[in-house]
Amino acid sequence: MVKNLSRYKLLALILLSFCPVLPGQDARPTREGQPPRVGEAANPYVVYDTKPVILHGPYLMAPTETSVVVAWTTDTPCHSKVLYGTGEPSIEANNAKDGLLPVGTNHSVRITGLKPGQSYQYQVVSTRVVKLKGYWPDKGLSVKSTVSSFTTFDATRPSTAFYAITDTHEDVARIDALLKLADWRHADFLVHLGDAFNTAESEEQAFAKWLDPIVNAIGPSTPLIQVRGNHDSRGPFARNLFSLVPVEEGRYFYTRDSGPVHLLAIDTGEDKPDSTNVYAHLNDFAPYRAQELAWLEDHTRSDKRMHDAPFRIVVMHQPGWGYIEGGNEPWADWANRSKIDLVLAGHTHRFAHIQPGQRGNSYPILVVGQDQLAKVEATAAQLKVSVQAKDGSTVDSFVVERNAARVR
Repeated sequence: MVKNLSRYKLLALILLSFCPVLPGQDARPTREGQPPRVGEAANPYVVYDTKPVILHGPYLMAPTETSVVVAWTTDTPCHSKVLYGTGEPSIEANNAKDGLLPVGTNHSVRITGLKPGQSYQYQVVSTRVVKLKGYWPDKGLSVKSTVSSFTTFDATRPSTAFYAITDTHEDVARIDALLKLADWRHADFLVHLGDAFNTAESEEQAFAKWLDPIVNAIGPSTPLIQVRGNHDSRGPFARNLFSLVPVEEGRYFYTRDSGPVHLLAIDTGEDKPDSTNVYAHLNDFAPYRAQELAWLEDHTRSDKRMHDAPFRIVVMHQPGWGYIEGGNEPWADWANRSKIDLVLAGHTHRFAHIQPGQRGNSYPILVVGQDQLAKVEATAAQLKVSVQAKDGSTVDSFVVERNAARVR
């Protein structure tokens, strides 16, 4: 009788080894943490009946003509992917790096191989990782966002339009009031010209005082182009800020093309020398800015779009190019030689329209006030620029005509 019972137990164990893992069922070998024996590697991992929550996003960061970065945040550690397609989103893109899928709460996936000016549907998917171990990590269930859409940038489009705000300094009411003035159905992107913070303290602050209000206004289909301000470089979270606003270049300076506009996002760094005691020798902007200027010079020499675009627009935080050891003449000289058509900046909290020639500049400099919304509409022939106050009244409007000497 005992022998027969042992046989039944053995048979039951064999049958159980072929059964799928149910939520909450532990089918791991008892030798947890040890390498699998022969035949054990195919054993199923545990899947618990627990699902993550998408806390923030998804939102789009600075698309190119052939790619886009989708970002979002979950409440628990997950691995993630994006489903996308011109119709039903069924193509999968993930953020694997060096052969591993990242596990965390901040997620960003770069989708590549896209077509210029093409509209796509997309949906983000995050799967909870309950416990990450060398063998048989414990998993949870997946959460999916609603299906949204995006459209890649396209340099051949005949027109483009975008909005810009600046120096929001953690003021949610300011963000709400300004972005309600915009017509997001006919806008291609939003530029934030910097100083989202007084000091960058935490991820919670970044979402509550900046990103959530912006995404709530522009939605999951309008991209954000972020320019770093000097206040964004201060505080304990400043070194982690990029994880929430990632772009494919992995840095705060880059270019994008939308219709007739070649947009150059510039990082103007801090407004005081690195040696200033308030920074306690934790800043090293001098070599960083030198690297940025060298990149700009090379870009002007070698980039075809820089030469051929109807308009070149610089978006940056400080209208004086930031603090630069020895002065800002090399930067201003670069802008003049590169035939920049317009600079959009902030920093001073006061509106200013600096005409060509007033500060050695051959281009207009528009300094957007703290409670103002700027709009740029571009065709191949002209830029229409306007600025509204928070109450909707017009602060300024002007037109920049295409330089006839550049028309080929």
